[in-house]
Amino acid sequence: MDAFRKSEMPGGKGEIALWHHKTSVTQRMLAQIDTQLAITPKKEKLAASYWEQRGTFLLPQRMRLNTVRTLGVRLVTPALGGAWTPCKPKFSGEYNEVAEKSLCAYINSSVGILAMLGNRSNKVPSYPRFSLDDLRKLIVPNLAAIGNGAAETLAATYDALAEQALLPLPQMDACPVRQALDAAICNALGLDAERVATIRRNLAAEPSVTGRRYAGLRPA
Repeated sequence: MDAFRKSEMPGGKGEIALWHHKTSVTQRMLAQIDTQLAITPKKEKLAASYWEQRGTFLLPQRMRLNTVRTLGVRLVTPALGGAWTPCKPKFSGEYNEVAEKSLCAYINSSVGILAMLGNRSNKVPSYPRFSLDDLRKLIVPNLAAIGNGAAETLAATYDALAEQALLPLPQMDACPVRQALDAAICNALGLDAERVATIRRNLAAEPSVTGRRYAGLRPA
């Protein structure tokens, strides 16, 4: 993003970003900004355009699957992304916090991870990159169709788990936070819990996730 440069102090509009995707730091669905920005000289108009796209729900542009923990995060304050893309989900035609929290819970569940990894288009499966077109095509629940109650339950699940650390994807089958997210997704979307558990076990053993040759399913 050449319209901005890292700075010790934010610019005149308080420009901030979640710039990095360091899995040693970003381990929870509720993330913290890590960078202050200043506008690059002669890039003021471009910077203003980018700044209007800031958000509190961000999806990754790239990630290393054997270490990644979160595939979507929320921030307390709207910000830009470096290795992340701000997204503004809508529910019943309008943006709201319930939609954002619900989709953050979904994208970090086993079903959401499967949807995201199935959408990777680059040639290095273990280090997927996601273009804006990839993210726009991401399959997510129709929150209007599942109803206000289900969406609000997913949002409440996010609230309950947002500050708990997720385990890396190779350990996702043993991750209590991921298991709780999966249970909420099953209830909200009417999915079979054992099938989702099988997805979780398969993903945890998948070679592009582990960085090792396939060793078969992990026991239930």
